[in-house]
Amino acid sequence: MPRIKTFYDELGVSRDANAAQIKHAFKEIAKIYHPDKNPPDRQAWAHEQMSRFNFIVQTLLDPATRREYDDLVKKYEETPRLPRPRRRPHEQNAIEREYAQVSVEIMNLAGKYSNCRLKMMIGSIVGSVAAVMHLSTYFMPTDIFQDFPIIFAFTYFFTLIGAIMLIIGIADYLGRGQYRRRIHELEQRRSQLRERMYEAFVMDI
Repeated sequence: MPRIKTFYDELGVSRDANAAQIKHAFKEIAKIYHPDKNPPDRQAWAHEQMSRFNFIVQTLLDPATRREYDDLVKKYEETPRLPRPRRRPHEQNAIEREYAQVSVEIMNLAGKYSNCRLKMMIGSIVGSVAAVMHLSTYFMPTDIFQDFPIIFAFTYFFTLIGAIMLIIGIADYLGRGQYRRRIHELEQRRSQLRERMYEAFVMDI
C-alpha cells in the first residue's frame, strides 16, 4: 500500500505516537520555527510555519480530530488515484480564516451555555447583598448618610450590576436549547473545514 506524507512525518514521530511524544516533537520544532528564533526578515515565514505546526499538534492531541485525520490518511492511501485538491494560497487562507471564526463562535457559545448558572448565582448574591446594604442606608443616621454619600452610590451600583448579571444568566439559561443546536451546526461545519485543511497537506512520500 502506498504511503503519503502525514502530520506524523512532519513532526518526525510514529503514527502511534502518544501525547507526550507529540508535545516533545513540537517543542523541538518550535526551537527552529518560532518567530523569536528567527531574524526580522523571516518573521512572516516563521509565523506561517508555527501556525501550521500548531494546527498539526492540535489535531493529533485531540482524540476526535486525530481519528478524523487518520481516517482521511487511510482513505488516500487505500485509493492512490483519488484526486488531490490543489488550491491557491488565498483559497486556503479563506478556509483557515473561516475555521478560526467558527472556533471562536463555538467557544463563545459554549461559555454562555456552561456559565449561565454561575452568572445567575453570582448575580443573585451580589445583587442581594448590595440591595440589603442599600436598604440599610435608609436606617442610618442622617448625618452619616450626608457625610458618606458614596455608600449609597456604591450599594446602588452593585445592586444594578447584580441584577444585570442575573438577567443575562437567565437569558442564557433559557437559550440553552438554541445554543446547543447552533454549536452542533458549527461543529459540523468545523469538521468539514478541518477535512479540507487536512487535504491541503496530503502529499506522496
